Amino acid sequence: MSSSIFNTGEEEDPWSSTAGWNDDKPVVTSPIPSLSPTPYQSTYLTSSQLLNQPRAEQRHQSTNTVSISNVPASYESLRSHLLNKITTINDFEYYVFDKLIDLQYLTSYQKSKILDIVYDNNLVPVTLAQNFYQILGLVALEIDVPGSGDFVTLQFKLQNLPELPQSFLKLVAKEVGDNDDNGGDGDSGVINDPLRAMANTSRTEDNEVDDWNQRGKVDPILTDHSDSQHQMLGDEEDSSNDRDEINPQNTSYIEKYIEDIRDEFKPLILDETPVKIRESPEKEGLLFKHINYTITHNLALGPGASGLLGGHKKVVRRYSDFAWLLEYLLQKYPFRVIPGLPPKKFTDSQFLQRRRRGLHRFLNQLVKHPVFRQEPIVQSFLTVPSDLATWKKQAKIDYSIEFKGQKIQTEFINIIWPAISEEFLRNWALAEQNIRGLIEKWTKLVILVERHEKRQQQMSYDNQKFVEILNQFRKLDTTVYPQDDNSSSSATAMLQNNDVEAINAGLTSIGEYYTKSSQVIVDDSYTINTTILEKLKNYMDYLYSLLELFERSKNLSGNQIDTLNKRIKENELNFKKVTAGPTNGKEVEINKLRQSIINDKQEIFQQLNRDWLIKQCCFKEYVMFQETQYLVSEVWVEWCRGRHKFQEKLTGLSENLSAELINDMPLSR
Repeated sequence: MSSSIFNTGEEEDPWSSTAGWNDDKPVVTSPIPSLSPTPYQSTYLTSSQLLNQPRAEQRHQSTNTVSISNVPASYESLRSHLLNKITTINDFEYYVFDKLIDLQYLTSYQKSKILDIVYDNNLVPVTLAQNFYQILGLVALEIDVPGSGDFVTLQFKLQNLPELPQSFLKLVAKEVGDNDDNGGDGDSGVINDPLRAMANTSRTEDNEVDDWNQRGKVDPILTDHSDSQHQMLGDEEDSSNDRDEINPQNTSYIEKYIEDIRDEFKPLILDETPVKIRESPEKEGLLFKHINYTITHNLALGPGASGLLGGHKKVVRRYSDFAWLLEYLLQKYPFRVIPGLPPKKFTDSQFLQRRRRGLHRFLNQLVKHPVFRQEPIVQSFLTVPSDLATWKKQAKIDYSIEFKGQKIQTEFINIIWPAISEEFLRNWALAEQNIRGLIEKWTKLVILVERHEKRQQQMSYDNQKFVEILNQFRKLDTTVYPQDDNSSSSATAMLQNNDVEAINAGLTSIGEYYTKSSQVIVDDSYTINTTILEKLKNYMDYLYSLLELFERSKNLSGNQIDTLNKRIKENELNFKKVTAGPTNGKEVEINKLRQSIINDKQEIFQQLNRDWLIKQCCFKEYVMFQETQYLVSEVWVEWCRGRHKFQEKLTGLSENLSAELINDMPLSR
């Protein structure tokens, strides 16, 4: 037989040496699918991909970015002196603009005009070499010809910028050298913000994008600034003993606080999903057709709504609308567990179905989250009947971070944090270290279930072929075992096989068994594909979302609290030295030092408040994430229940067939 009529269904063995399943190192090395070394990883649109892209309103600027190939020597000299001094635009004002004003090269009006240009054209952060040099170019142009320090002139003269004044460079070099001699930060200053520290490497100077998945970075979330808080408030009585002794009343308050957080989040899928999605039959677009998705739900959305039934709603959205929604959530809620999107295209033939299911999980995870469920943009996404692109042009959308204008609750600082900080920070670090390994194991489980489901399909196909060939055999066996009732000769009658009909009847029963079992297998395969696998992938989505939160917290929660504290102490020391003797002629320097100290203390208060808000937000998300452990129970309870029903049906069919064949199929004449 030259070729087999059967599809053997050979599959790549994931435990073979080439698949890498038995490697000691974790398979999951990056949450970004494009960087994944294995085909078994999630191929989801993640925050790392979106946040490494320019914002929508800035893309027209980023596409026109021009690198400075001919950097003036004075610019490089100044940056070498201030590399570890300047980390924010406020530092740039202090070390560059204020000194130029003192030397009467610039006026305060010119300074404010240049700063407006910096913000309008997104020349921040100043730690990026190209931004630093372009701001210096604006300054040099303004000094060279007053009024010419604008962005258009800068781009026109980008490769032929004027030098900075030598007297200014000498002043900066002298002050930096004096600070180093007096034990100041100097070149050994510690930059606590890992995102900005990373910007000082050669990768940034080569104008490459930031790597969101660097290993070994210290997560700023793990830094406890309680001591700085008490120091700024003048509270020196806090001690470790106070943290160990928790008031019983506070204990009940903390327990209720945590219980309330967990009660708000119920991730179980159960039998019904609140939001349903299907592909619209008609495609839109003149040249390039795109698929629309019809979203239906009965949720009651809006302030005060409980999320229960609120009337049938239907909206039509396209994939780009989902991508915009995810980008908005990442900008506004960077410190929350945000689900990822499926990629725009899959590599297999079922990519449309996979993408639709991924979008379905994305929406249902959003509406289950207590914060996203109340987010006006999410509500508009699910309720506005018009085209979303048209609605966005008319709507006033606030992209600012959720913490804007908020102040941390004193109860969290004084009661909750002292009790939970040590355990929370330890658990956060432990989860951050092991989340990739957990994703690796769960991904392999998903693959095994997918392989099982494919084998079920192959088994159903084999059963159908079994029935087909068995029927062909029944039609032909009578030619070998003749059965002719019309024969009149007694000798011929001896050649007749009277039992072949009974045997063929038994074969018919066997065929019916395989037909019925094939249908049982198809039904079971469908259940696995639409229920079990979706629940497995739903939990995997949550794991990837937590991994992305860990990555964002490393890169976005950095602060300059320690650096500001050092600078305040340095300025206070200088202030004492200046005011210790005669102050005649030193009024300008005294006022400058006093104002710098005030500004830095105000900045510390703001950064401490932001740091506390980030810690509180991450703590809530971590506590809510604990509810996802029940997704593990849900999927395997469903799996075992399905296996039991499947085996029951097959066992019933087998018992009926066995009883029928034993009684009816002859074994002898």
